[in-house]
Parts: sequence; C-alpha cells; structure tokens
Amino acid sequence: MTVAQPAPCELLPWDSEFFRVPIGRVSSERLSGPLALRVDQWAEENRVRCLYFLAVADDPATLGNACEFGYNLVDIRLTLECREPMSKRSPAADASSPQPLIRAAQPEDLTTLQRMARTGHRDTRFFSDTHFSTERAEQFYSTWVTLECQGRATQVLVAVSSGGEPQGYISCHLDPGRRTGQIGLVGVSSEVRGKGIGKALVTAALDWFASNGALEVIVVTQGRNIQAQRLYQRCGFVTQKMQLWYHKWFPNGTPDALPQVNP
Repeated sequence: MTVAQPAPCELLPWDSEFFRVPIGRVSSERLSGPLALRVDQWAEENRVRCLYFLAVADDPATLGNACEFGYNLVDIRLTLECREPMSKRSPAADASSPQPLIRAAQPEDLTTLQRMARTGHRDTRFFSDTHFSTERAEQFYSTWVTLECQGRATQVLVAVSSGGEPQGYISCHLDPGRRTGQIGLVGVSSEVRGKGIGKALVTAALDWFASNGALEVIVVTQGRNIQAQRLYQRCGFVTQKMQLWYHKWFPNGTPDALPQVNP
C-alpha cells in the first residue's frame, strides 16, 4: 500500500482573508528540486497566489533552488534570546532623561497604538514586498496590535508621557508550562524615538516575564533593523538563529511553467 505524502504546504486562512488573495506557506525550511515541484503543483491545485517560505540560511542548495524556482528574498529573520537571570537585568535609570511610566495597556489606548503601529514596522517583509500595498501593510500591523490588546498577547505594556499619552507599546506572550516568553510587537511613536522609550519597554517586559516565572525570553526582528538589534543586545539578548523569508507570487493564482528539477 502506498502511503500518501503529507502536503508540502499549508493554506493560511487569516492571511488570505486579510490580503484578499489565497496565501500558503511552505512547510519545510529546506527546498530541494523535487520538493519545489511538489510545492508548485500544490499551489496550482489550491489556486494559491502567494507562498511564504521561511528558509534556513546555511544551506546553499536551498538558496539556489529558491532562486531557480522564482522565490524572492523579502526579509532576513533574526531570532534573539535572553537567558540571563531576569531579576538582575534592570539597568540603572538613565539620569540624562526622565524614565517613562510603563503600565498595562488600557482600552482607551487602542486608537493611539493603532496609529503608531501603522507606521512603526516599515522594516518588515510586508512593506518590502511591493505586491502588498503600503496601505494594506499599514492596516496589517494596526490589526495585529489590536488583536494583541484584545487577548492574543498575555500582556501588553505601554509607555506613557507625564500627561498620560501612549508613547510606545510592547506585547508579551508567556508559556508558563515551559517557563518561556516571547516578545511580540514593539513600537515607539516617531516623535519620541531615540529617547530611551524602547529600552524602557524591553526592560519592563523582561521584568514582567521574570515576575511570571519565565527563564528564557526570545524576540524576532529583521536583519535590516540594526537599531532594534542594538536595542536588544544592550538588554542582554544574543542571536539564536538567522532565517530567510521568501515570497513567491503566481499570476492569477496559477504557477508559471514548472522549471526543470535541479538535483
């Protein structure tokens, strides 16, 4: 009896509905020639318009096949981790500038956070891929921060001015069983960037994770976002791994003619 192979990709209902085109994701992080053909056949059968592919960065065969089969590099994904004892992590306050108040997000903050999110994530793949309109990419992050505040994140912390106006946000996801945490979205208002708001938010998030039992925290950022990388490094994070995001687009939901298989 022949055992059916698992599907090489998965459909992404939420992304498909949001961007209004059928979107899928390649299940593997490595791409051989035969697998690339199976992926294209799957995309044709499912009338997929866009495929996401998150690839390992250290496999020349995968990178060569991605190029050969029409995948476009749209982002470098860096995962950083912090394993130091959290209770010892809070730096001394910066005497050169007043420290912002950090508190839990409140429902009345949401409109301001949505406005910040629309313009605060332009280093990401949805802005670098011109198939997505800028307006839609902005709405993607506005929707994302909304979902975080409405319960997808375990906690959302907000930095506020002396007058109570939100100046930045950070979302925190906690897995208490594994005692691990992950930082989700981080954004700072353009009016106060460079004034220590981001560092105050990350430090507050690490303290929150520590108080809730996390022994490790990870965060993901973009290879082009040097400012974010430096921020996380100053807060004790080190690089865990690097991956490459590719997008492949098919005209009218149908793949191009399939290329020859490379061994």
